[in-house]
Amino acid sequence: MKALSFEYSIPKYLLTGALVRRRPKVLFSRVAPVRVREVPDPVLPGPEWALLRPRLATLCGSDMSIITCHESLTLQPFASYPFVLGHEVCGELTVLGESVEGFGEGDRVTVMPMLSCRQRGIDPPCRMCEQGRFQLCENFTEGALAPGMFAGSNADCPGFISETGMAHAAQLHRVPEGVSDENAALTEPFATALHMVINAPLKGNETVLVFGCGVMGLCTVAAVKALHPKCRLLAAEIDPFHSEMAREMGVEEVVRPGGKEFYRRLAELTGAKMYTPLLAKPLLIGGVDVVFDAVGSTDTLEASLRTLANGGYYAMLGIGNPGKIDWTPVWLKELTLQGIYGYQDEDWRGERLHDFGLALRLFESGQVDLSRLITHRFRLDQWREAIRVAMNKGANRAIKIAFTP
Repeated sequence: MKALSFEYSIPKYLLTGALVRRRPKVLFSRVAPVRVREVPDPVLPGPEWALLRPRLATLCGSDMSIITCHESLTLQPFASYPFVLGHEVCGELTVLGESVEGFGEGDRVTVMPMLSCRQRGIDPPCRMCEQGRFQLCENFTEGALAPGMFAGSNADCPGFISETGMAHAAQLHRVPEGVSDENAALTEPFATALHMVINAPLKGNETVLVFGCGVMGLCTVAAVKALHPKCRLLAAEIDPFHSEMAREMGVEEVVRPGGKEFYRRLAELTGAKMYTPLLAKPLLIGGVDVVFDAVGSTDTLEASLRTLANGGYYAMLGIGNPGKIDWTPVWLKELTLQGIYGYQDEDWRGERLHDFGLALRLFESGQVDLSRLITHRFRLDQWREAIRVAMNKGANRAIKIAFTP
């Protein structure tokens, strides 16, 4: 089958990563580890597995980090090669193992892509999986599958930017009839945002700042609006098109980050006091109650710490690689910092359910519609153009790039 695949080579990885910002065409040369290739068709590893035909598979920011060879090398032990990219999908089941129950051929599904203890045949499960925190599984390199945290980074479980994908029965979520393919394919990123918002100390009347209005930032805006509609929502974003989308989705004001004007405007909006230390960036006393950082860069992390109110809460959702940070605001204002990764079983309003289930419920009820975030669609054989658009979203007025059959 044809698939967008990654073949690991240290020299190619380092060379591509070094050249890509100055010479983006290197991604389409023989040097680059990623391209559409003919790969073996997946074979069910056991009776609890199923095959599916992707109807719509979307390109994640983490996929782009892999494609451009800028992913943190810390994650290298938690993957196996070669692998097929893609972990966000809406597809149709085509082949079901004999132990797959509750589903039939042709059913429309989305896939929770984590490959934790259940998928790896490990029993008893680790302490994290036992709690339903599958994204924190302690066995991502063990068991019956090759190392890899999720489909799309695992040699044994191909991702969905392909002609055929594979999933364990425990990963399957049926898409309700009234939910579009577009929303179904975005269940994965939206579930991550829901996990973050559910676990933040929000009572419903706080001022929330979302840093970055790309896909994850806009999913966060949707999650806050759905779960805590009385919260006041602000955002920080440079791109005009993304800023416009954020306002349409309910953000009160989008502030352009960078320079003293950013801090001055947030001080005006929150009634905070702004201090300008000698040879240091401004600092707010007062400010926003919660920051959801969907970028995770040095600049966004430092700006977040400096604009949070005393006792404020910061959640890092973005997968940037921050450098040197002045951590003074953390102890000075007794801030709480939280890392965010993936999705899990949650206690929400007296019910225990997975973030995927809650996401699909919100789509089905019409409370959330993210379909307009998919701005560009490409066939597999148009992968070069898809990557070009993904690397220049501002110029192309792009938010989410999708692959179709």
